[in-house]
Amino acid sequence: MWLFTAYTIVLSAGVLVLLGLMLFAEYTKLDELESHFSENEKVQRHKRIWRKNQRIDRFHRMGLIIDILSMPKRYLEAGLVTEAELASIPLALKRWALWPYRLSTIWIIAMIVWVVWHKWFDIPIP
Repeated sequence: MWLFTAYTIVLSAGVLVLLGLMLFAEYTKLDELESHFSENEKVQRHKRIWRKNQRIDRFHRMGLIIDILSMPKRYLEAGLVTEAELASIPLALKRWALWPYRLSTIWIIAMIVWVVWHKWFDIPIP
């Protein structure tokens, strides 16, 4: 029972850390990422659609760049991005863009484990 409680506390703290990392990446790294795609039509069109500086707008703009960085072959084959644009992005900046979202995938898997553990052992939640 104590292990389940500790796991719950770690999951709860983890979601706060992930949210902080995502907000940090969206508010400090997004403009730098978009500057590397200043000539890219798809990114600029997306930026025009989501032009306000609200959280949802930054989330959608960051989502497109994360898609481009996580699946570059797909965007290269479609002709939506060039090798030069991808090569111009520093590795540290790519990490700041991708890792919070990759860690959130791990957190979702951990949450599924929590739900299964909770149901399997019929642990009451006070």
